[in-house]
Amino acid sequence: MSATMDIFDLTFVIAAVIFHLSIVGVYIAQKKGRDKLVQSFGAITLLLGIPLAVVFGHYIVSGEPQWKLISFGFIFLYLLTEPLLDFVFKIEFRKMPVPHALYIILFYVAIIGFIRMSFAVNTNWGYTVSVAFWILLGALIYNLAGQRRAKSTRTG
Repeated sequence: MSATMDIFDLTFVIAAVIFHLSIVGVYIAQKKGRDKLVQSFGAITLLLGIPLAVVFGHYIVSGEPQWKLISFGFIFLYLLTEPLLDFVFKIEFRKMPVPHALYIILFYVAIIGFIRMSFAVNTNWGYTVSVAFWILLGALIYNLAGQRRAKSTRTG
């Protein structure tokens, strides 16, 4: 790991932070019932595929280790899965336990890829992406807080 980063590594780590923070935006907007904001943050998340594809291409050409390319594969798979299931096939997979569990696993594998590659680029950026991940978890907890109680009072 060198003290200087090239533009591709910098693009990657910035995209990793934006990815996590855009998911934070989705969670908070969902909690507040702001559907337009959910869509906007979701679009930001998906559009990160463009700069990430450029970085991926550079990593292939420059001979980066295979584990990085595999990590990218999981990131791209996640970025493709969401719009395919939600908008193309319009499958309510979040209401089906097995597909939803597989989706959640894919999401966290992609996040692990972001964090691991960020540490490989630069330790400080690795910690920055890790902090963004913990913010994401906090936003998820905020989003989910009170849902079970609200469901049980509605059905009870």
